[in-house]
Formats: sequence, C-alpha cells, structure tokens
Amino acid sequence: MLPLSAIDAIGPAWAHTRRLLWDNRRWQTMLKIGAVAVFAGIGGVGGGSFPNMGNFGNNSHAGNPQNWPGSAAGILATIAALAVVLFVGIFIFVLIMMYIGSRLQFVLFEVVLRNDTTVGPIWNRYGSITWRWLGLRLIVSLVALLCMAPMLIPAIVQFVHLLHQSENQPANLGLLIATFFGLFAVAILIAFLFSIIHILLHDFGLPSMAMESTSIAETVTRVWRLLRAETGQVFLFLLMRVILGFAGSWCANILVLITAMLGMIPLGIIALLDYAILHSAGDAGKVIMVLIWVVLGILWVAFLFIASFILVGYVIAFIQAYALYFLAGRYPLLGQYLAPYWPATHMPAVPPPAYEPPPASPAPPAFDPPIA
Repeated sequence: MLPLSAIDAIGPAWAHTRRLLWDNRRWQTMLKIGAVAVFAGIGGVGGGSFPNMGNFGNNSHAGNPQNWPGSAAGILATIAALAVVLFVGIFIFVLIMMYIGSRLQFVLFEVVLRNDTTVGPIWNRYGSITWRWLGLRLIVSLVALLCMAPMLIPAIVQFVHLLHQSENQPANLGLLIATFFGLFAVAILIAFLFSIIHILLHDFGLPSMAMESTSIAETVTRVWRLLRAETGQVFLFLLMRVILGFAGSWCANILVLITAMLGMIPLGIIALLDYAILHSAGDAGKVIMVLIWVVLGILWVAFLFIASFILVGYVIAFIQAYALYFLAGRYPLLGQYLAPYWPATHMPAVPPPAYEPPPASPAPPAFDPPIA
C-alpha cells in the first residue's frame, strides 16, 4: 500500500467511520462507542492550588507563630492537614482517571481499527500495557515541564513579588499586567506543547504499543523517526487534525442544539396536556402535575446526554480513523488491517506476468553488467 497524504487520508477515514457507526443503525452501539471515545479523553494532568492561609488580616501578632492563640494555631494546623489530604486525594483521583482514560484509548484504537464493538474483551487485553503507556505520558509531561521551567519560574517569582509590593505601596499596574500576561502566555505555550506531544504519541506511538507491545524507548524512537522522515506531512497532518476536530466539534454542537430543540417538542406537548388536565384538579393534581414535569425534564436531559455522546463520539472516532489511515501506509503491520478498505488509487500496480520463452528457444545468456 502506498502511504496516504494528510489530505488523502480524510476521505477513507470518513468512510471507515460511517461503516463503523452509521451503517449499524443501532443507537445503542453508537452510544457505547461514543462513551468510550469521550471517556478516552479523560486523564489530562491537572493540579490544584490553595489560598494563602497565613494572613488573616493586619494583626500585629500574625507574623510570629509563637504569639498566636493556641486555638488559632490549632485551626491553622488542621486546615494545613486537610489541605494536604485534599491534595493527595485529588492527585490519586486524577491518576485513576488518567489510567481509565489511557486504557480506553487502547480500546478505542482497536474498536476503530477492527470495527469490533465488543468493548469488554478489548478492555481486558490491555491491562498491563496501560501502565507503560501511562508512564510514557507522565514522563513526557514531566520533561516538558522541566524544559519550560526556566521561563515559567522567573515569571511566577516576578508576579508574586509585584503582588507583595502592592500590599505596602501603590503597584506598578503596567508591569503587573505585563507580567501576568507573560505568565499566561507561557502557560498557553506549555499547554500547546503538551497537546502536540500527546497527539504525536497517541496517533503514532500508541498503535505500536498496542500491536507489538513496544517499550517506551522504542515507541518514542518510532515517533521520532517518522517525524524526521516526513516532517512536512506530519505537520500538515497535525494542522488538518486540529481543523477537522474544530469543525467536527462545531458541527456536533449545532446538531446537539437542534436535537435538544426537537426533543423538546413532544415533551413540551405532554407537559401542556399535563397542565391542561391537572392544574385545576386540586392540590393532589398539582403535585402529580409537577412530578410529571420533573420526569419529563429528566427524560429530556437523558435524551440530550445520549445525543451528545453519540455525536461527539462520532467526531472522536473519525479523528482516530484519520490517524490510522495516515499511519497505515507507513506502518505495514497496521496497514494489513485496513488493506481491504484502502483506496484503489494508492494500491501498488499489479505487475505483468513474467515472460517465459518457448521451450524450443535457447535460454538467453545471463546479464552480467561490467564492473566499473
């Protein structure tokens, strides 16, 4: 199979997604795959911050802990302990969600690759390798943070210093705003780098981990080789992936809005009939009327969630298929699964049959090129 360019991979990916989701015409299957796709995106590294508890006002004794009342010191120690427990709890929760999201990324990969919607058996196959994939994500995130620390730390220190000065004297508003926006720009840059690195690893590294159980070093090496060999096509793929994801998200939002409005029509008619029948039926009738409205509201919210999962899942599944078709021509093992759906224009030409001279003809002499 000949590799597809970042543009040529769009059509086959869309057709593949339609075969997987739309051709089944079963909303249960679409909801299941949509849920897998949505929750596969869970697991971004997050963090929390806690307000400064050391300054309760302008009390002259606040600077010396020895002069604090015993009750105040105890309260502060309790708050600090709770903050530590809360931070540890949040960290563990984020780690658990990252693990679930990382494992579901393998599930989504195989679901889209093989058009297999049996999520349970696929989930069971990727128990051990998920930790390797999660470790790779954490390592790359840590390395990216360390690389950005020389820019991030001075900006934070400068911003905190300016805030501290503003407590005792008028602040330099222009410098404070410039520092804030500089810190914001660095944070945006970090988030952008995280996104690029994650996309490269997810789209070009995860398939080799899933299919060959490659090590972290080998996975990163393969991604780097592809990036060096086809830098232009990879960057075009990243650009198209962002554009397609953005356009798909907008279309999904519009369709969800239309679906929500359409879903309100029958439920609204039932609510009006409910009001017409029960609003004058006394207190008991009004209670029943309100309960029916609550049930209708729950049904509408459930309908909205189902539509959102299906539509957003469709977009995410298409992005996954787009990455697979772009990589398949460059990764033969992956290409074997997509060969039946490969565009005819990118299949190698069938070689003509070999010429065999008649038996009576003497065999031609072997071609022996001269040695230069």
